[in-house]
Amino acid sequence: MENQIAHVPVSQADAGAVACKICTIHLEQLCYRRAWWFRVFREVLASGIRIFALIYGIRSDRHPVRSPMCYRCLRFRKNALKERSALFNWLDGYLNPVFNFLRDSLLTAEEKALARRLAERAADPSFIP
Repeated sequence: MENQIAHVPVSQADAGAVACKICTIHLEQLCYRRAWWFRVFREVLASGIRIFALIYGIRSDRHPVRSPMCYRCLRFRKNALKERSALFNWLDGYLNPVFNFLRDSLLTAEEKALARRLAERAADPSFIP
């Protein structure tokens, strides 16, 4: 993952980028190490977001990131889809709580607190975890 981050120009960081409350990328990496099935479950949902984004013409490279660590995060496409698709919102209303419950069942309170701090620090374009 560091190789992907290293080539992203910091100039992509933008004040208009999504202000995240928690770093989902960090939490997912922890969950991948703890439960083999979590990657499968998440990738099915992530593929759905990618397909919807393709249908609606939402490209990941057109959304500003807050810092290089945010590069390729699905949050940007997911938020754009929420603005454009009633069907996506309906599906997300059912699937997102299940995803969050399963993800959070694999994490400690301290890990979630760290992910919140990472999201706050992502506002600094020079910050790389």
